Amino acid sequence: MVVTTVCPGTFIDSNQNTFYDQSGDIRLELNSELRFPISGVMHGAVFVDAGNIWLFNEDTSKPGGKFTGDFLKQLAVGAGVGLRFDFNFLVLRLDLATPLRKPWMQNPRWTFTEIDLRNRNWRRENLVFNIAIGYPF
Repeated sequence: MVVTTVCPGTFIDSNQNTFYDQSGDIRLELNSELRFPISGVMHGAVFVDAGNIWLFNEDTSKPGGKFTGDFLKQLAVGAGVGLRFDFNFLVLRLDLATPLRKPWMQNPRWTFTEIDLRNRNWRRENLVFNIAIGYPF
């Protein structure tokens, strides 16, 4: 669903039923994560991610996608919780996250007032489950 993707700048694909090609020339990523032991190789995590992608040159098919001096206002922000299984040679990550700031929305771009965990439609459109394998760091 488009609400969970990052598109260039403030551009949003009007076709809500497809994933947008998330390519860009410039990328900025920020991440902060707090891990805590649960049991053995299993750790818990809470995290905040921010970032976006932009185009170096103007593209009329993607209005708002060009990198400008307003790039900080175009950052997407998400947060979540997860489990980390640290096997020393690799880490298996299971995360559940939601967007907190959607740069393509007009005002308000922050979504704190929209969070409704009891609403099935909100959960379907905003909760994102990710599985990742990585190296320990």
